[in-house]
Amino acid sequence: MDELDGKVALVTGAARGFGRAVALLLASEGADVIVSDIARDLDSDRFYAMSDLERLEATADEVRALGPRALAVQADVTSASDCQDMAEAALASFGRVDILVANAGIWSLASAWEFTEEEWDVTVDVNLKGAWLTAKYVVPHMIERRYGKVIFTSSIGGIRAYPKYAPYVAAKHGVIGLMRAFAIELGPYEITVNAICPTQMGKPVATEEPDPVWAGFVGHPNPTAEEFEAAAAQENLFESLGIPDFPLVAEAVLWLASDRSRMVTGHALPVDAGWVAKRGG
Repeated sequence: MDELDGKVALVTGAARGFGRAVALLLASEGADVIVSDIARDLDSDRFYAMSDLERLEATADEVRALGPRALAVQADVTSASDCQDMAEAALASFGRVDILVANAGIWSLASAWEFTEEEWDVTVDVNLKGAWLTAKYVVPHMIERRYGKVIFTSSIGGIRAYPKYAPYVAAKHGVIGLMRAFAIELGPYEITVNAICPTQMGKPVATEEPDPVWAGFVGHPNPTAEEFEAAAAQENLFESLGIPDFPLVAEAVLWLASDRSRMVTGHALPVDAGWVAKRGG
C-alpha cells in the first residue's frame, strides 16, 4: 500500500473503463491523480458514444474518496491546445507530473477497404497522434526534474493484427514505435517509457442493437456475455482466467508506474492471458 505516496499521475481517457480503473488503482496506492477525458460525443456518429462530464467528475470524486487529491480536466487529445492546457492545469494544481498514462483510445469496425476516410483519420488521430500530443506537453517538465514514468496504452492489436480493425491496428502498432522513440530519447534523463498491450477487457452488455466492439471479437453482431466468455476461452492461453476485468489489467500499469520497474524501458508488455504468445509473438 502507498507505493505511490507523494506521486502525481495524469491519466487520459479516465472517465470510464480502463482509464478509470487505472486512475483508481494509482490513487489507492497514494498518487494524486489528474483524470482527463474528452467527455463529449464525437462529431461523427460512426463511433460508439463517448463518456460525459458527469462520469469524469464522478471518477475524480472516487479518487478523492480514496484519500488523494484529484483534478478533472476535459480535453481532446487530438487538439494540441487542449493537451497543452491539460499539462498546464496539472502543473498549476499539483506542481509536477510524475506518471503519465496516455490511455485515450477509440475504434470502429469494418473491413480494411470499407472504412471511410473520416473513420481512418479519427481513429489514427485519437490513438496515435493523441498519445504523442499528450506526452509532448508533459515530457519537458519531466526532463527538467530528471524523473518520470510514461506509459502508453497500446493493444494486442499493436503486436498482432486481427480483422475488422485496420486503422486501430495500424495506430496501435504506431504507439509502440512512438513509445520506443521516446524511450531512447528520454533514457538519459532517467525517464522510463513503456507500453502495455491489453487484451479485450470486461464483458458485453446484451442489447438489441449490434455492438461492433464485441462483434469483432466473437464474430457476430449481438454476442451475449456467455458467448463472449466462450470465445475468450478459445482465444486465451490460460482458459481458466476468463475475461480479464479492467482492474486486473491495470495492475500492469501500477508496476510500470512504480520504482520497482526502474530498470524497464522501451518495452511493450502484453497483458493478454497468452493471446500473443499463442500466436508466436
